[in-house]
Amino acid sequence: MDAVTARRLARSHLDARAPLEAALDVVRDVLGLHAQLPTTPTLSLAARVEGVSRAFVDDLLWQQRALVKASTIRGTLHLHPPEDVALWKSAYEPRWRTEQWLRWQELTLRDAEYLRDAVLGVLDEPRTRVEIGAAVGGAFGARIAEDSWGHLLAPANDAVCHGPPRGRYVTFVRLDAWLPGFRHVDRIEALQQLVDRYVHTYGPVERPELEHWFAAPLPEAVAVADAGAFPPARPRGIRLLPHYDVYVIACHPRDALIPDHRERIFLRGAGPNPTLLVDGIVRGTWNRRTGVEPWVTLTKAQTAELEAELARLR
Repeated sequence: MDAVTARRLARSHLDARAPLEAALDVVRDVLGLHAQLPTTPTLSLAARVEGVSRAFVDDLLWQQRALVKASTIRGTLHLHPPEDVALWKSAYEPRWRTEQWLRWQELTLRDAEYLRDAVLGVLDEPRTRVEIGAAVGGAFGARIAEDSWGHLLAPANDAVCHGPPRGRYVTFVRLDAWLPGFRHVDRIEALQQLVDRYVHTYGPVERPELEHWFAAPLPEAVAVADAGAFPPARPRGIRLLPHYDVYVIACHPRDALIPDHRERIFLRGAGPNPTLLVDGIVRGTWNRRTGVEPWVTLTKAQTAELEAELARLR
């Protein structure tokens, strides 16, 4: 298992930080940065890349548009380079067309198709939910404006990303308006590319584990390749990873990644909580108020490395 963990660490850029100019390559390699919480993508990238700041990430997002914030993996917010957004937006079948979703939202399929067209029709520039609701109008527009979860935006999700925030309000914009040239690709082709890249970074993996990560069954046409050889190596290093870090979510089996106190990482089914990573294995938790709680005794060298990590976070 040491050789597997060592390769995962290296391909996740958690053994040695990459230079700042390689930041986009790092985001590609790890298949995106989780972004449900506003601090998570900066902290996740800073664990892997030298010199990262919130301003640096914001510049990539809103000025250069070299990263895109969108609902992708498992329907949750992530940051990806534009070409990866196209893959993710093509990979999932539209849940909003199912009877279960339509009953939940008390809609007909015709209603949902109307909503898709109406929402996309007003998103040629970034708009808040309230602005989208006002532009759509009527009873559907009122529901859009009042629902902070944005359920009625779901039919348009595969063609929408986030625009620049306005204070505490998020905005949405059509992908082909934000990224000229954006286009969807064949679903099987998109899934195969994503599976191959997952195996390259996080493999080996069993098909059920991979489907757990995708939160969807994979079509039979999508093959899960062998992860290849693992040259002998020992994992090394200390990292403090934030809530929902992609390494902790993606690595399987979980019992090997988190041999003890798994319930404290995936608390009541949520998580993962902020983790102390010791030689590629979860060995503790941390937070900004109470500091780090290791579950193992650290060596003198590991303690010094942990202090350097804390200084970086501060």
